[in-house]
Amino acid sequence: MSAFRRLLPTTLYRRGPLNHGGGLSLAYRGAGLRQGNSRARFRLHSTSTFDAPVKGLGGNFRVSTVFTALLVFGAGATALGLYQFYKSFTLWPKELRDDLRAGIKARNQGDLHLSERYLTRAYQTALSMSPSMLSPSAYLKLSGIASVLAEVSPERKAKEVLEDVWNRGGGPLQDSSADDWASYAPADEERIRRVAVACKLAELSHERDEDERWLVWAVEEVLKLAGAGLQKKPADTSGSTDAQSRPAQVTLAELKLPPWMSKDDLGAPLAALGNVYARKGKLEYAMPLYLQAISLLLPPGMQNVSIQDRCEAAQLMNNLSELIMRRPPTPEIRHQAEAWARKALDVIESAGKMPLPRSGWFSYSEDTSARSTCDQVLGVVLFNIGILREMDSDKKAAHTLFEKSAQQCGRVGMDEGVLQAKEALRRVGRTQGETS
Repeated sequence: MSAFRRLLPTTLYRRGPLNHGGGLSLAYRGAGLRQGNSRARFRLHSTSTFDAPVKGLGGNFRVSTVFTALLVFGAGATALGLYQFYKSFTLWPKELRDDLRAGIKARNQGDLHLSERYLTRAYQTALSMSPSMLSPSAYLKLSGIASVLAEVSPERKAKEVLEDVWNRGGGPLQDSSADDWASYAPADEERIRRVAVACKLAELSHERDEDERWLVWAVEEVLKLAGAGLQKKPADTSGSTDAQSRPAQVTLAELKLPPWMSKDDLGAPLAALGNVYARKGKLEYAMPLYLQAISLLLPPGMQNVSIQDRCEAAQLMNNLSELIMRRPPTPEIRHQAEAWARKALDVIESAGKMPLPRSGWFSYSEDTSARSTCDQVLGVVLFNIGILREMDSDKKAAHTLFEKSAQQCGRVGMDEGVLQAKEALRRVGRTQGETS
């Protein structure tokens, strides 16, 4: 049904710009890409909300632990924070320190052009060094510089930088023994970082329809690392990307992941690829990927599941409901779609009863942003259940749900949601008047 709504992700690469392997989380919340004179959100266009932090310069992809103190406490950092910030640069070869420090400082001050210049020089210097000079975790450091450089660069350059660093992490070439990137064998944690880079490249390739290629590779690679394996599909001579391998029919939530891999590392590319297939109408591929991602966010028993994971699972459940409704709306199809939408509503309500996590010095304040995804998903879920009730001629229930949707969308600033809910209210009101 055309009125049925699917919510684009706000975070599943939730925790940072390059949120993967340092974290690929759906919400790349702070990073921006320069495109001409405008700034565009640097985040994954996926229906999931796995926003795991991305590790950056040798640590977090989005912003490395090297810069955590300054980023957390801002320009008004305490003396201790500033001391830790500058001391952390001693972890880097002295050839890189000045440019990295200047590039990060300019980035934090909003001077992206100056930051790009310093970080480009730092990246070129790192490329001229052998991996042993950057050890330990040489690829984490190189890709960390690349990710921060991509964050402050125009889109075209960002893509070139990330493609370059992705190509350098592919493992040693045959008969290569020199101390250079062609002979470097990345550790498993560094291979996860390479998956994060591929997911970022998919994000940057969205408009050119190249995102599927990057994400198919990312899903295959992360499943290999998790030990899940792949289930080969029958040979397809059409040359279509549909002939790619798909995840094996196993419940990924039951896997015992290695200590260097998080469920965000595994779930983010699954959800992102599911999003691509949903956009292309390949429902038979999108739905299993969504189901696996949901199982990772809400494992059996739902014990010790964070508010953010619950909210992201609710977002995926809503999107799964929308996929089901793309089929002919028979009574059975409508029942299945409403079951998933109501499950999403139940998860949101359960998250609303949980105490908020603490943040700040000594966990002094509540982190109200933890429920931000739920707040946005709630208005969409209420609207979609209202549509399903309207289709079943339950006009009274539909009217109530549309009213609640309009109020919720208004609270979180979703103007389009408010307009659609009000239009639905007028429509239901007219039909109620005609039948009274």
